[in-house]
Amino acid sequence: MKTSFRFFALAFAFVAASFTANAEDKEAKKATLGTGIYPTKAGKINVLVDKANTESSTILLLKNESGDVVYRETVGKGQQKFGRTLNLDSMEAGQYKLDVISGGEVQSKTFQLSEQKVERIVTVK
Repeated sequence: MKTSFRFFALAFAFVAASFTANAEDKEAKKATLGTGIYPTKAGKINVLVDKANTESSTILLLKNESGDVVYRETVGKGQQKFGRTLNLDSMEAGQYKLDVISGGEVQSKTFQLSEQKVERIVTVK
């Protein structure tokens, strides 16, 4: 009876330790790249990046709904924090995906770009 109790206690300790290690690994990976991606009132996209690892460069990729890259920028290794404003004026309406890639980590956001409908008003005098 004592042997089976010890066996189960040891097995439980092993499983608990592995879950704790996995949780710590996931938290550490999440903390290496921070991004803020949001639209402005002027119809542009602001991209803010804060990365812990300055040993790797950062790539910004903007893809259309077909998967074609419509914008690509590589930011040097030494820049830990930086921001970009992406002008969308010349882009067609549709679904887009923005990927921020650094050190093997990828953070993505999708957004919809649509045309504003203009209504015609007729006044009769």
